[in-house]
Amino acid sequence: MKNVVIKNTEVLDALDEYKDFLMRGDIDDHLFLMAEDKKEDREYYTGPEFLKKVISQGENHGGYPDVMRSYTGLMPAKSGENNRYKSSKSQEFVDASSRLNSRLMEVLSARTNTLNTVYPPDGFISWHNNANASGYNILFSWSETGDGWFEYFDIVKQERVRINDVPGWQCKMGYFGPYYKPETVCYHTASTNCWRISVAYVFAEADTMWQYVIEDIENPI
Repeated sequence: MKNVVIKNTEVLDALDEYKDFLMRGDIDDHLFLMAEDKKEDREYYTGPEFLKKVISQGENHGGYPDVMRSYTGLMPAKSGENNRYKSSKSQEFVDASSRLNSRLMEVLSARTNTLNTVYPPDGFISWHNNANASGYNILFSWSETGDGWFEYFDIVKQERVRINDVPGWQCKMGYFGPYYKPETVCYHTASTNCWRISVAYVFAEADTMWQYVIEDIENPI
């Protein structure tokens, strides 16, 4: 994983506008919190025992996380989805995420938005690998106080690597590989003790485009 310093003012403005909307104080009135009953199991789902279990599943692991303690309903509904909203104003959150996507996907030339979620204190996402949606990924995260982390498993060195959050926005970029390239499969998880926003995009597998994206984000325009 590569840390990228966000200097692009257009990117920062879009992210801050989105953060300010989400943190206005009424998210719990309009969106459902997933895995409310899993709060006490956070250490298990983000720990070494569950990582070992997921890895042992091999290609039978679908790529998606088994458990996320975060708010659902920020991304446009897929066909057949029901009961995503708690109130008549829930659509405002989808509209806000859509505005963010329109701005960032134009600037970054991303292929698709793969994650858009808000974690409350004690929120987390269980170990998973995104092998079902492989590609070059960019992960923007915002932390209220910096009391959280992102962790991935270095499959070559066979060790877990933790990247601690910092207050405010930070950016990580990495390649989440498919099962037919086993040395590139990237198991990862995240956990937080404070409010945390996570937005991720995936790109086509092109090294040249990847470098352009990094340059755009680090360019203070």
